[in-house]
Amino acid sequence: MKNLLLFNDFSSEAEHAAELALLLAGKTNGNLYVGNTIEYEAVPAAQHVMAGTNGNMPEVHADKNNWIEKLESRLNWETGLRPVVHFIEGIDYLTDNVLSVVKKCDAGLLIRGIAEDNEKKGYIEANILKSATKSGCPVLLIPKDFSYKMFEKMVYVTDLRFCRHEVVTFLTQLAKTIDGSVLIANMSEKGIQLMEENYARSVFEDAVLDSSNRGHVYFSNVRERNVSKAIDILVNEMNNDLLVMVNNKFHFNELLGHDSPYAIPENIRVPMLIFPS
Repeated sequence: MKNLLLFNDFSSEAEHAAELALLLAGKTNGNLYVGNTIEYEAVPAAQHVMAGTNGNMPEVHADKNNWIEKLESRLNWETGLRPVVHFIEGIDYLTDNVLSVVKKCDAGLLIRGIAEDNEKKGYIEANILKSATKSGCPVLLIPKDFSYKMFEKMVYVTDLRFCRHEVVTFLTQLAKTIDGSVLIANMSEKGIQLMEENYARSVFEDAVLDSSNRGHVYFSNVRERNVSKAIDILVNEMNNDLLVMVNNKFHFNELLGHDSPYAIPENIRVPMLIFPS
């Protein structure tokens, strides 16, 4: 798996997302790049920092990055993992420079904490989804109340007839690395006939399952036509702890709406991995 790029605006949501980002970087042996998206005016600008190296840590002339270094130290104490962390100043994910940053970092995954409105309801900003589109990277969105642990059961909600090979490949590689599993939840799109169970399973075995993902990728043929209800069951009754969808496709829009900012239902309290459309 490639490196991770965390968007940090020094909010409590960003700090919580950093905890999971550090854990994921440690589990996948990737570098974590922390992109500070705003100027932290309370202290002077910091130099480029690399944490987690065997040599002496470079001198830091400001304390604005100390919070993540403390998280990194805690992770090492609790798990023995010590991912390498780099800080990048002045990232603006509203501009077209996201692609150049991703290329420079060799990043394969964007990470951001899920923002909340005044009523503490989660929503997804259009700009972070645009960053995913510009860079070609999926974005991992982490809710503030998700417990500090590595997700293990991923569910990719899709119509099997439009199941994307690159999404399955990415999830399979991730599942192998973290010793997790991937459930392909086949949910027919609106206006398309439901797939009969035996036929759906044969399509899954012929088109999706192969020697590279066998043992990590599983299948469920969902009969429920109400997307919100079906995803509620997949997440809260079947205990899948990472919800995977493709931006602006049927299941995404049925769950989150058609207009940004996209409101996250209160019953969905797990990280969401959104792939660009």
